[in-house]
Amino acid sequence: MKQSISIGITTLTLACLTLPFAFAGAQAGDAAWNAAQALKAKAAYPQAAAAFEAWSAANSDAPRFPEGLTEAGVCWFSDGRSKLVLLRNSPESDAAFGKALANFDRVLALGASPYSARAQYMRGSTKFFMDDMPGAEAEYTLVLDTWKADLKYVPKALEKRASVYRNRLDTQAALADLRRYAKEFPTGPEIESVKTYTQRALMFDKPAPPVTALSWIQGKPTSIAAERGEVVVLYFFATWCENCEKIRPFIIDLHKRYEPFNVRWIGIVDSSKGQTVESVRSFLVQNGIRFPVMMTDGSPARTYGASGIPDAVLIDRAGNLRWNDNPNNLMDSTIEALLLTEPTPPADK
Repeated sequence: MKQSISIGITTLTLACLTLPFAFAGAQAGDAAWNAAQALKAKAAYPQAAAAFEAWSAANSDAPRFPEGLTEAGVCWFSDGRSKLVLLRNSPESDAAFGKALANFDRVLALGASPYSARAQYMRGSTKFFMDDMPGAEAEYTLVLDTWKADLKYVPKALEKRASVYRNRLDTQAALADLRRYAKEFPTGPEIESVKTYTQRALMFDKPAPPVTALSWIQGKPTSIAAERGEVVVLYFFATWCENCEKIRPFIIDLHKRYEPFNVRWIGIVDSSKGQTVESVRSFLVQNGIRFPVMMTDGSPARTYGASGIPDAVLIDRAGNLRWNDNPNNLMDSTIEALLLTEPTPPADK
């Protein structure tokens, strides 16, 4: 009896000694996790990524281990986006994107988990911002084919794959995904943008509607028809538009880089919020915008569905509308695909 009691007491004593240490370990893990989340909330992405990686290394047996790796990858992805230069890749952004992909790979190597679909989706988004459209398409397709039960990331992947198809100038594939989204997820969070992009895509691969100027503010007067045989960019903007101001350095750089390849630009403004020919002309000179700009009555924006600005439209060498979106989403590969298309000879008069 005494021996049994002694064993029982010893066991109880050891349990009492062990529990505080286990509790302390859990508390330390929670504190480290919360600290990583706080860094992420402050947009301190490299530090947050490192903190999530450290948490994951210390908690490889925890149920949240795949989540820790996923969070690290998301932080490296965000860091990569912050290191883009004029919305284009830099050595620093490529390095961060590479670390993001490595973390997402580790999550997927663990097998199916509640975080698999997110990791696969984020692989697609990482490749999208690396301007690897075939790679992004493959990753989003894997979300749709492999993680069909995930009702959060399947619709997101469907909408994003449609964006990839638009950037690859594959209108029919884009429309198929947009229509599938509307049918399967009619109340999904992206449904309004899906409706907008569907209406725009229905205009693609058809002759671009003409735009009529009330007056030319800058540059030699021209038209879509007059530029047939060259790729044309219509850029809808305003001097009062904050988002236009944010993207202005990218627009100037894009024009500069592709002007030697005879990509033609036509800027389009209207008289909203007191804009005048004189005020816009002064703005253009002060801000280094060199391409032709016209003043209109606002009807071209309505025709092209440019309800929000900035907005960019790409027209191919045959005069067909091929792409229409916020220029934030315009990739070099899209313009270059149009440049590689042989020009269509003008129609006989």
